[in-house]
Amino acid sequence: MTVRAASRYLSVVLVVGLAACSERGSVRRSVAQVREAVSAGAQGALAERPSVSPPPGTRAPAPAAAEVPAAVAPSGASLPASVLPAVRSASTLDFVADGNHRDVTVARGPSRSGVAWHDGVREIWFATVDGAAHASVPPVRLRAVVDEEEGLSAPAVASAGDVFGVAWADTANGRVRFQVVGADGAPRGPSVIVHDGLEDPRDVQLIFNGREFGLAAHLGAGVYFTRLDRQGARVDDGRLFAEGESVDSVDAVRWDGRGYAVAYSVSHGGQHERREERLSVRRSVALRHAAVSVGWM
Repeated sequence: MTVRAASRYLSVVLVVGLAACSERGSVRRSVAQVREAVSAGAQGALAERPSVSPPPGTRAPAPAAAEVPAAVAPSGASLPASVLPAVRSASTLDFVADGNHRDVTVARGPSRSGVAWHDGVREIWFATVDGAAHASVPPVRLRAVVDEEEGLSAPAVASAGDVFGVAWADTANGRVRFQVVGADGAPRGPSVIVHDGLEDPRDVQLIFNGREFGLAAHLGAGVYFTRLDRQGARVDDGRLFAEGESVDSVDAVRWDGRGYAVAYSVSHGGQHERREERLSVRRSVALRHAAVSVGWM
């Protein structure tokens, strides 16, 4: 082989080698890009291929944005009752009801809000959340009813500053129950029976007026109202409105600074009527939580 031929042979080998090295480098860069995309969570990164330069005079298409999975349960799915319900709107504390989170009720407090629900069968649950609807501790079970011996209704919640009051009806035994829960979400003692022997209690309404709770129970034939101290003990004998009448619902319980207003709806011969009862409370007596003097306003 002449010197010129040998020189040509070496040149060809060098060009081929450089091309192979360049191709391997491109593959290595492609693999590195795929790994980087996977670590960043981009969808479809495993299918990524080495980029190809577009023909002259054309513009490469912009890369597609990565999709972020939704942070809520799929439509129709039920989260476990022991976890906070899915959030529809954090700003309004609107939670999504499902098969295990029914009658979700919210009461806003000074620093945290209280959320209560039931599983539709036998358990009442409660959680405290911050302004972004995040729970700092897992929800707690307030009551597990005894099968075929107890019933439960939708819970009612009211904020009392550093604690929350939670009330519900034991529909099987004619009872109304009440539970105090701290702002940390932990129950303060056992639940108490507010009243035993009510006729067909269906659900309750609860408010806090700065000193005490006002509770109204919707009965099948009437409305029961009573006042409770911060531990859930009754401070009066209670009153019964619309006794013997067909009550459709208790619509609201309000406090105006001097007394309570209880709004409810009744039916007569297919006609619906909305009523409002007002009950005054003497401030000095209410502060002492002693014998109550009341009068209609």
